[in-house]
Amino acid sequence: MRYSLLMLLCISFNLSLVAQAFRQEPASDFKLPTQNGDSISLSQFRGKVVLLDFWASWCGPCRIANKHLVKIYPNYKNKNIVFLSISLDEKQADWLSAVKKDKLNWTQLIDTKAWNSPVAAAWDVNSIPATFLIDQEGNVVARNLMGAALESGIDKLLKL
Repeated sequence: MRYSLLMLLCISFNLSLVAQAFRQEPASDFKLPTQNGDSISLSQFRGKVVLLDFWASWCGPCRIANKHLVKIYPNYKNKNIVFLSISLDEKQADWLSAVKKDKLNWTQLIDTKAWNSPVAAAWDVNSIPATFLIDQEGNVVARNLMGAALESGIDKLLKL
């Protein structure tokens, strides 16, 4: 009994560290290529809420998280929000295959430097999936929200 309670407390503590709110820190800008070869920067979405998602085709938990994003995307695609995913795949073919298979219909970017990515380093991404909510003024307001907490965070920023 004591062991179960201790495990529950440890899990709760770890979850509270993973899904943490920020003090509205300015988002670090970047510019990365899309699957079409165009470059997109984060700053061009100023004035919109941004859901920034780091993932990779080889990451099992990322692929599971993609299913949730695919499910909620239609609810938000016509609102003042941009879903923006950055793959940390080294091989563009693997990334493109996963984008197609998972039906990721929002803006997809790639940094083939993977874990050596300066963008991932600037965003302090140590594990994936990693999500960030950025407000209309370009400030990071939440990190690593999943499931209902992610939807609630988006709704709050969109004032839904």
